[in-house]
Amino acid sequence: MDAIKEALAPLIDRLPPGVRDFLDAGGWWLVLALAALLILLLVAGVLRALKRALFGRRHTGATDFDRDLRIELIECPLPVRPPLPQRLTVYHLPVRLRLIVVAPSGTELSVDPMSVEKLLDFVVPGLSAQCQLDRPRIRVWPAQFSHQGFAAAFHRCTRKAEAEGLPSRWVLVAGKFHVGTRTVHIGFGFWADEANAVGRLTLEPHQWLDVLRIKTAEG
Repeated sequence: MDAIKEALAPLIDRLPPGVRDFLDAGGWWLVLALAALLILLLVAGVLRALKRALFGRRHTGATDFDRDLRIELIECPLPVRPPLPQRLTVYHLPVRLRLIVVAPSGTELSVDPMSVEKLLDFVVPGLSAQCQLDRPRIRVWPAQFSHQGFAAAFHRCTRKAEAEGLPSRWVLVAGKFHVGTRTVHIGFGFWADEANAVGRLTLEPHQWLDVLRIKTAEG
């Protein structure tokens, strides 16, 4: 303490008498405590800035991107009207539409949410009528650059209440289809009449008509 007082003597001599008396009466310890606290705060700030500079990129990748894409399936609306005589099926399992996710295949393309319903007949003829009846939740995602990338994101971001692998009434199907020369990615959340083990599917354009069918109750 004496060494500090000696080093700071030129400054102390310029202080008002009341301040000098305060320091001599023990105020130096308060000054030192405040100085130590200030140093700790500065060091902590430097360490946080260094951590962000070194590791910040690890938190700005797919996890942050997924945050805006995640869908809790339980929040998707249930159909309120009875099904049509022509039932939509997945592998012959009757289902209703609760979710549709669409994304363009490149940055030069865009999808209007209001036009999604009209696009569905390019996937399976008659699917737009099912959409009009069931009124599913419709989401448009940013452009995806690969079929595999969209399908992986869709299956990763659609969350069921049941653990993966257990029977569920949810059937989740992702794939792509063509509208003229355009390619569009699409994902469906189907609600089956019964719990089943179909789970999650990823389809190529030529597989839609084999997996999704619209048929009468008798058929």
